[in-house]
Amino acid sequence: MTHDVRLAEPFPLAVARAEGARKWDLDGHELVCYVMGHGALLLGHGHPDVVAAIREQASRSLHPGACHELECEWADLVIRLIPSAERVRFTSSGTEASLLALRVARAATGRDKVVKLAGHFHGWHDQMAIGSDPPFDQADTAGLPTTMADTTRVVPADAEALADVLSARDVAAVILEPTGAAWGTVPFADGFLAAIRKLADESATLLVFDEVVSGFRWAPGGVQELTGVLPDLTVLGKILAGGMPGGAVCGRADLVDLLSGPAAGQRRVAHPGTHNAHPLSAAAGIATLRHASAGQPQAHADRLAAVLREELTAVFWRRGVAGMAFGESSTFHLMFDYAEIPHALDAATLKVSVPPARLFAALHCAMLTEGVHLFHGSGFLSSAHGDREVELTIRAFAFALEQLQAEGLA
Repeated sequence: MTHDVRLAEPFPLAVARAEGARKWDLDGHELVCYVMGHGALLLGHGHPDVVAAIREQASRSLHPGACHELECEWADLVIRLIPSAERVRFTSSGTEASLLALRVARAATGRDKVVKLAGHFHGWHDQMAIGSDPPFDQADTAGLPTTMADTTRVVPADAEALADVLSARDVAAVILEPTGAAWGTVPFADGFLAAIRKLADESATLLVFDEVVSGFRWAPGGVQELTGVLPDLTVLGKILAGGMPGGAVCGRADLVDLLSGPAAGQRRVAHPGTHNAHPLSAAAGIATLRHASAGQPQAHADRLAAVLREELTAVFWRRGVAGMAFGESSTFHLMFDYAEIPHALDAATLKVSVPPARLFAALHCAMLTEGVHLFHGSGFLSSAHGDREVELTIRAFAFALEQLQAEGLA
């Protein structure tokens, strides 16, 4: 396995090729894809403009070991689209961008501590590998230094809890997914982002938005464009690089400039990385962001996702199963045993009730047999999806839910 999330019982899916909204496994089965490169493919698999851009750049150089023009054009697009972006620094992944953003925040504030919200995911580096999974009050993995708990604090998505931890004025940054935990699986209540912005300002704490998933998908300028709440730093990835490896930190000039030329009396923040702003990633990213800048791919995918969520929920009702499909933008999440969308994790215990793993494993397999590949009970749509894909998915889900009921799982 090359990524934990690809593990599936009884065996992981192996794909031979992909095009548009479809892909084919090694046995030739055709599948409607809702994984979409873990959310990186707003334009679908193998968009002709993206493929052509990669091919053209590959014929020029794979890695010049020097600066190149595409990184400047790429950065210009990011600055034009992301409302809070005054400067950009590219990395090889969203995880690296998260790591770099926190390093910049610590350098800028002179503080060591970082606060993250329970259930939010910001990559797999040590500083953030805590509090992402239930029960949220412990490390997500073996192998972390025991001292990480001294510098990374996990709190529920609750304004009072956050105000309490920021009152000591020793926190460098609050980092969060502006969609709510797990790209909107547990969305924020109205006004919560604005409240966090206010608390950060009052405590001289930097606010970092992790828009690795939501950037360029929720809107050309991400969640911050829709809400008008601007962070000090933004972490980007996925759509940014058009399906190639890539990430970025963007934000206030005085902060990002710590990576290049700090003010007198400050140390520069070091930032190596062999594949930072890799030419092939830049080429794919530029081609993708050109399409995304007008908002048409997002509007198409958003419309289909809204229809799909409504129809999936109707299947729950018709089968008499307590559950629903919900989500924002071009995403959906399937929830079982919920009467309404959860808007917060349990603030007292930092726990949330989740369906048994066996349920989603069975759902995953049932949907595959009907030609649909879900992303662990959720999914991303792209501009390549159409009404036909939605129809096939509804039919597959009706069959899958019937099978789950027959086995006593739903």
